[in-house]
Amino acid sequence: MTDQDTATPGAAPEEANSIQSGLWPQMAMMSRALLASPVRNALLALAAVLTGVVILTAYGQVLLNAWNKPFYDALARRNFGEFFHQLGVFGMIAGGLLVLNVGQRWLVEMSKLKLREGLAKDLIENWLQPMRAFRLASAGAIAVNPDQRMHEDARHLTELSAELGVQLLQAGVLVGSFVSVLWRVSSSFTFHFHLGCGHLRRLSFAVELLGGPKSHCTQCGALRSRGGSALLTGSRE
Repeated sequence: MTDQDTATPGAAPEEANSIQSGLWPQMAMMSRALLASPVRNALLALAAVLTGVVILTAYGQVLLNAWNKPFYDALARRNFGEFFHQLGVFGMIAGGLLVLNVGQRWLVEMSKLKLREGLAKDLIENWLQPMRAFRLASAGAIAVNPDQRMHEDARHLTELSAELGVQLLQAGVLVGSFVSVLWRVSSSFTFHFHLGCGHLRRLSFAVELLGGPKSHCTQCGALRSRGGSALLTGSRE
């Protein structure tokens, strides 16, 4: 009982510190551990190659979407030569995407392996420090079979980190490609909207305050008489 009573106060501050530590301190700790890891260069190389593969995959998806129009145009015109040509184009695009997907899966698994290797080396280094076994023996129920807990925690951390990182990268590249395609497609887009005369005056006043060209409503008299609305046509430049 005396040994347990003396060990409990020592373990309480460590538990309090682990509870009080937030996301950013933990992220900083993991970043420092990654930069000091012996597998740092391998992880950085895998991350760079994986980024390139994800970008190429997104570009292949854009090419596949652009392929739909000439393919269906060839079907509509019943042009068999163009039809078989588009089938060949589809085969090249689909084959390239297949190779990229297989390569991406391999890179993700290798990233998991290297992350786990670096984490295992760091855990072993901390495990073999002096007085570590004595402190674990005094930690209570949480220190029962610590090797199994370390094995499962290391596996979960590395697998979830790799999968989450790849998914975030894919989402970012997808959003960037989607926005760029929409921006290019909508360069000559013309839109129509209706504004009341009062709203048109406020909009013109705001444009003048911002230093834009002066504008006026040429239909104000007609709008006042019949209570209609002004039709504006604009385009994005």
